Order: sequence, then structure tokens, then C-alpha cells
Amino acid sequence: MLQSENTKQIPLMSLNRFEAFSDGVFAIAVTLLVIEIKAPDLTQATSSEAITKLLQVLPHILSYATSFIVIGVIWINHHALFHFIKRVDRTILVINLLLLMCVAFIPYPTALIGEYGASLPVVVFYGLSLAITGFAYNALWFYVVRRYIKTEKLIHQKVVQKATIWTLSYPISYLVAAGLAFISINLSILLYALIPSFYLLPGIIDKQLMEQV
Repeated sequence: MLQSENTKQIPLMSLNRFEAFSDGVFAIAVTLLVIEIKAPDLTQATSSEAITKLLQVLPHILSYATSFIVIGVIWINHHALFHFIKRVDRTILVINLLLLMCVAFIPYPTALIGEYGASLPVVVFYGLSLAITGFAYNALWFYVVRRYIKTEKLIHQKVVQKATIWTLSYPISYLVAAGLAFISINLSILLYALIPSFYLLPGIIDKQLMEQV
């Protein structure tokens, strides 16, 4: 019986390897974002023409900055979440792969909205892409909470409830912002930029980590 119980505690993969692979995907995703910012041809441009061409690159820079912060927020929360657990199982690996697939996809809608930011379908597609990524993170959050945090009582129940609301409101905010594009594209784009900036602020889990120091 003791041997059976010990077998259940053997991790499928070391946490270090799991985090290293995840960090690698996050790093590649944010690197791909900047590739879509093409340098304008200023070889024979006058000063005014150079300014005009540089201004045309501005939407790409803004979409890059927004998506960079989006990926950064997910990475920060991903790091904080796995601070509390010491092992991973196959379900976590599968859900995490789904999350990383969504993160690696973000450069594509980022390139689209940088080029066609006035297009309603493109703006909505961008918001839905970020929302789906947020829901993928929520799937990971809910599983880790149910499988490890609650059963091993790693965090107080009230903290878990508050953190769940904080986490779930992230993708919902993007759904709302995407819906608002049908009323105002500019308002939708503004919210896309503001949402991840708000989530850069310390969350419930961050405060829990500070209390443990």
C-alpha cells in the first residue's frame, strides 16, 4: 500500500523542465511580435515623407505593445500559479500545451490588427483570440486549484475565490471589448490596450505570495 501511494506522487515531468518549455514558448511568441514591424523604405524620402511613413508604422507598434503586455501578463500569472505546486501530471501538460498553442498564435492576429485596424472583422478576431487564450489559462487555473491547491490546502479558500473571479474576468473583459467593436472600433481597440495594463497590477495571488515571504 505504501509503495502504491508513493507511486502516485511521482511526477510525470520535472517542474523545471515544464517551466523551461513554457518559458521558451512565451519568449518565442513575444519575439515573433516584433518581426511583423517592417522598417519603411526611407532611402529617398524627404523629412516630411519619412515622418509620414513612420506614422504609418505606429499602428503596428501599438498592436505589438498591447500583445506583448498580454503575453507578459499570462506569463506572470503562469509563474505565480506554479509557485504553489511541486509536480505536474498529464492533464496539466495537455492543458498547458493548449494554452501555449494559443499564446504562440497571438502574433498572427496582432499582425492583422496592425495592418487592418479599421476592419471590424479583424478587430473582433483579435479580441476573440485574446479571450480564447484567457479561457485556456482559466482551464489551467481551475484544474490546478481543484487538483492541488484545494486538496493540499495551499491557499486559503477565500483567496482562491477572489483569485478565481480575478482570473475569469480577464477573458470576459476581452469578449466585452470585442462586442463593443460593433459600436465603436476605436473604443474596442482602446480597451484591448487598457485591459492587460490593468492586469499588470498585483493580483490576489501576488499578495498571497508576499504574505509567505
